[in-house]
Amino acid sequence: MREAIGALALWVGALTASEAYAAANDDAYQALLGFTSISSKTVNSAGCLVTGAADFDGFTDKLPTIRDAWLNRDYSVDFYNQRRKQVFAHVVLKRFAAALTEAIYSKDPPKGCSFAITVKYADKFGRDKEIPAVTWKFDETQNAKTNWEKADMRYFNEIAIDYKISTEMTAWTADEPSLSPQNKNSAPQDCDVAMLRANAIFVRATNYCKKNYMDSPAGYYALAMTKQCAPLGEQKLLATFREGMKELDALAKQQGRSAACKFVDDVEKQVVLSATH
Repeated sequence: MREAIGALALWVGALTASEAYAAANDDAYQALLGFTSISSKTVNSAGCLVTGAADFDGFTDKLPTIRDAWLNRDYSVDFYNQRRKQVFAHVVLKRFAAALTEAIYSKDPPKGCSFAITVKYADKFGRDKEIPAVTWKFDETQNAKTNWEKADMRYFNEIAIDYKISTEMTAWTADEPSLSPQNKNSAPQDCDVAMLRANAIFVRATNYCKKNYMDSPAGYYALAMTKQCAPLGEQKLLATFREGMKELDALAKQQGRSAACKFVDDVEKQVVLSATH
């Protein structure tokens, strides 16, 4: 464990776009070390499995540091504080995932490795909870393509193999306002059931597609618009959500994963079009 944590210190200073940004980035990685850990590390001839844990409650007071380094500074700390679960899920855990992968592949890289991160937090009753958060894979081929010193880790979900955010994590973040600020002219304010359907399809697509549609502008937009459908009531919301999932399941069963993912690509384009008109 101590050796692994020592390897993770290599994260610091990975980006050097400017002196000011490099300093902020170093601070953010130092902060990251304070609320993340390696749970288990097995790398041998039998295989490779690495798991990590991230403490959400330990992250919250580090949000100003994270914002200065990894988020758009045009928006205030208060803006991000209202969306801190999403920042944690889509920004912080991605950096942690990249750091874990680099630590394993920076020396004697295994042929292939599976990774997973769990998240710890206290619920509204003060009870300790732990949920699966992110899974991904990596291998020698992908490592050979990656320049760890220059790669932009905002896109690690595209660099990694089969990077997925769990449905539990998606549900946990669903009570927050959208992380993507709404253009007041870009969408209607009443419920758009098509966005509810799209959100369900994006969630279900994690079972079939390599791309994480939830971690995209279309995914954020569909989720934000879904929240406007709350007046429909829980039964109607769940029924519509399940219909969207079943639609994708049926297509995958009949025509295969490739056709299903092409369908999700089309849904993504429709959502983007809706958001810009």
